[in-house]
Amino acid sequence: MAATKAIFSMRQWAYIEFGDERAVQFVAMASPEDIKANAEFIRLADFFVEVPDGKNSNNYANFPLITKLAQETGADAVWPGWGHASEKLELPNSLAKIGVKFIGPTAPVMSVLGDKIATHILAQTA
Repeated sequence: MAATKAIFSMRQWAYIEFGDERAVQFVAMASPEDIKANAEFIRLADFFVEVPDGKNSNNYANFPLITKLAQETGADAVWPGWGHASEKLELPNSLAKIGVKFIGPTAPVMSVLGDKIATHILAQTA
């Protein structure tokens, strides 16, 4: 559901900014289960790359795999979704090393937000 909403939102943004909703192309990661279910986000993406099935550490939370696929597909940016890899501090750093933008908070911000005490202190200073 998150990927579907993200693609719709980014296509709308591309239309407003560039007059073409297809100005941004999407490559989705899809597990065999997603493919079998004919998941909507796969249909909305321009391309998809099949990833291993099973637990998230095999696919959607596997930051080395995401980094490798971003490089292989020539991605300019990665949106990690909600949960899964979006909570991996290593992902923004590994993408930066190969010149790919991370659409989300920086690793230092993720670090603070992952710590309840630090988050509370940060919220009080805002």
